[in-house]
Amino acid sequence: MKHEEIYNTIRMICGSLLMVGMFMMPSCEDNRVEEEVVLEPSMQMWVNGDEIRPYEYYEQITTYGEKKLGEDGKIKKLFVLHLQREVGRVLPTVEHYAAIWYDEDGEDNNMLIDPGMYLNYGPTDTLADQREQTINLEIIGSSDYTEFGQSEIYFNNDNTISGMTNGKFYNPYRDEMQIGLLIFENIKIGTDTSATFYTGEN
Repeated sequence: MKHEEIYNTIRMICGSLLMVGMFMMPSCEDNRVEEEVVLEPSMQMWVNGDEIRPYEYYEQITTYGEKKLGEDGKIKKLFVLHLQREVGRVLPTVEHYAAIWYDEDGEDNNMLIDPGMYLNYGPTDTLADQREQTINLEIIGSSDYTEFGQSEIYFNNDNTISGMTNGKFYNPYRDEMQIGLLIFENIKIGTDTSATFYTGEN
């Protein structure tokens, strides 16, 4: 057999082995199942410049959200973040801190509250009736005095929200006006009506 024939024969055998090896090798495709990442909820709070650790200071933290169709044909949305000093039934007479977000013309989607800027410039706000997204800050009940409040909900992912709120409001337990700042991340919105006594009526 000539050298050229031997060379071609060896090349053919090597080529065949290479093809077999390619088909027998495991696929490089990543078949791993990605684990779902669960982000932990967190809150940071300051009142008059003093830091308060919400998960330590408050015994019970609840959320509530709702979406309904108003008589004017617009989507009405409500979100309540309720922090109560005592464990038990959520009551207006028990010391608590609550932030209540209202949207009078919400998006028709699955979100219980939409991202956006929520404002409240108090009883002297001449544009209050024209605002679609507002916020109230409460200490003891639904008739508390809010001098001003503003909040931004950065995003809502499957009704888990992140954002911030700050404002000035009256604290009857200390008989003083207070300025508060709350930063929250990955807070899940619940739908249990027993988690709040606040309603969609702004």
